[in-house]
Amino acid sequence: MQSPKNVGVVSNKNRKRITTKRPPRSAQPSTARSRMRKKNTKHIGSLAELDFMLEAASRGFPVGRPFGDNEAYDVWVDAGARVWRVQVKTATPYRNQTFGLRSHWSGYKHITPYTPADIDFLAGLVRSPRTWYLIPATAIQRRLMLNLYPFGARRHAGQFEKYREAWHLLKPRSGRASPGGSA
Repeated sequence: MQSPKNVGVVSNKNRKRITTKRPPRSAQPSTARSRMRKKNTKHIGSLAELDFMLEAASRGFPVGRPFGDNEAYDVWVDAGARVWRVQVKTATPYRNQTFGLRSHWSGYKHITPYTPADIDFLAGLVRSPRTWYLIPATAIQRRLMLNLYPFGARRHAGQFEKYREAWHLLKPRSGRASPGGSA
């Protein structure tokens, strides 16, 4: 009978049983610790979506999520006269206190920027310092990546800084066209 510490592998070529020893239990990381260390992008994105929903709801906006992952947007925000489609992304630290925000989605062998037909707003979260950017889809203009400067814009840069903490853009305005189209 084989010892429980040995794992048997049978090779199809010569039908020999090859045994290898498992590492001792103390060398294996605990599942809770390994899960905390290995947060994948889906997990980070889900946390950012929840964070956005909490922030928007605390500002008085009814929010919700579409069923499944089949829509181009992550969250909807009810502004009374209009329901906004919001794509939530987490900004990645880049260099010199610059953060990169992906403004595209990826499919099999292609990258496509978000357009006003897909979303109304791109919400970007810079985690440290905790800052939200609410960028209308019309301002993306087929860019694949947006540079954010939460510590202050450098010379000739910072065209998206006017959208930092711009929660007022989600409120409907009378007599003015909405960023994502007609109301």
